[in-house]
Amino acid sequence: MIFKMQLNKSWVSVAMVSLMMGVYGSPVSAGQEKSIDEYLDDARPFLHHSCESAWAATGESAEDYIAIINQFVGVIFINHDFDVSEIAEAPEADQKRLQVLFYDEVGKRCSEDPQRLLAGVVEGSLVYAFDEIQKEDS
Repeated sequence: MIFKMQLNKSWVSVAMVSLMMGVYGSPVSAGQEKSIDEYLDDARPFLHHSCESAWAATGESAEDYIAIINQFVGVIFINHDFDVSEIAEAPEADQKRLQVLFYDEVGKRCSEDPQRLLAGVVEGSLVYAFDEIQKEDS
């Protein structure tokens, strides 16, 4: 099986919704705060995956692949002390810009080296996207 991850408009649209659902669709939104251990437990089964092995494990399903990516997002937010409320309060256009930057960067990094650990790619891509948004807004 050849690894291929095509970023097209439908994939990015699913990704944008999924990122926000991954962050806001969690029990935190329902008033039940998730513990750090719960976020780690959710991500733990996927930590060993490279970009390529995660893609293969999902049966090349973009939605399932994005779900794996989103398991890492909560941990990364905690690890980098990102303030999720700032994202929620940002204009919708800014949220979409962040999402597109993030998922495009994941796709780029995974395409460059499919054997990279996906968790590291997701972390680097999220930090990159936040940095780029800050640069644009400065």
